[in-house]
Amino acid sequence: MNSTLISKRLSWICFMTSIIAFSCTSTKKTTKDNITKEDVFQIQVKPFMAEVDNLGRIYVVDDKNRIINYKPDFTEQYRFADKKSGFISRIDVSNPLRIIVFYDDFNKVKILDNTLSIISELDLGDKFSDVTACTVTNDGNLWIYDPVQFKLIKIRDNGSVIFESSNVNDFGMTDVQIYDIREKGNYVVLCDKQKGFYIFDNLGQYQYQYEASDIKHFQFDGRNINYFTGTGMKSYSVKFKERMLIGTPFASGKPGLKYVIYSGGDFYEINENGINVVKASKNETQK
Repeated sequence: MNSTLISKRLSWICFMTSIIAFSCTSTKKTTKDNITKEDVFQIQVKPFMAEVDNLGRIYVVDDKNRIINYKPDFTEQYRFADKKSGFISRIDVSNPLRIIVFYDDFNKVKILDNTLSIISELDLGDKFSDVTACTVTNDGNLWIYDPVQFKLIKIRDNGSVIFESSNVNDFGMTDVQIYDIREKGNYVVLCDKQKGFYIFDNLGQYQYQYEASDIKHFQFDGRNINYFTGTGMKSYSVKFKERMLIGTPFASGKPGLKYVIYSGGDFYEINENGINVVKASKNETQK
C-alpha cells in the first residue's frame, strides 16, 4: 500500500474518530433534555421530511405539503407550495441553485432555485412509464431510476436521454426498490431502504453494493455515505469500503424521533414534533 493511500486512510479514520468523540460528549450533556416530552424545538413545525444543504440551510416539507426554507439561525426565509402535483415524495438540496422536488405518485419533477421559485417542470410520465427516484447531477442534469427498464438513466430537463446504465439485473440488483439517488464527485449512490446502497460511477457504470437495512435517511458528500437506521447513525467510505458508527447527541428512544442528519459537523434531529440542532462549534444544543 503506497504512502498516499495510507495517509488518506489515516486521515479518514481520525476524522471519524473525532466525530465519535464529539458525539459521545454531547450525548452525556443532552440526553436528559432529549427524552423530555415537553421539548421545545428550535424549528416548531411538524416535518414530513427535512434536508440540509451545504450552507447549513434547512428545508422542511411540512405536514401541509409545503417546503419551508430556514436560515442556519432558524429564521424562515422562503416557502413553496403546489397542491396540484400531489404529495412531495423527496427533495434533493445537494445543489442549492437547482433544488429537485420529486412527486413519485404523479411521475413529476419540479426544479426550484435558491428562493424556491420554479425554474422548470418535467412530466416524466411522458417518456418513462415509472420512475422511483430522481436527483440532480454534477453538471446540472438529472439522474432517474426506471424500475421498468431496470436502468439508471441520465436525462436533460426536457426528458431526453443523455446515457443510461446496462440492465441492473445483470449486476445482481434483482427485486430492488430504489427510493433515492445522490451524486457527488465521481460516484452515484442508489439506495434501497432494506437492501442498502448500490454504487455507480458518474458515467453510470456499476461498481459494487454495500449492504444495509432499515435505512431512514442518508446523505452523500462524495466520500462518505452518512445514514441513519433504527440502530443509530453510521458512515461508510465508498473509496476505502469501511464502516464507522457515529454517536449522536439525541437519545435513540426519544419520542417522535424520525431520523438524524449529520451535516457540516452539526447534528439535526428531525422529530415529528419539530427540529433541533446541535452545533459542533458550541458542543451543545442551542435553545
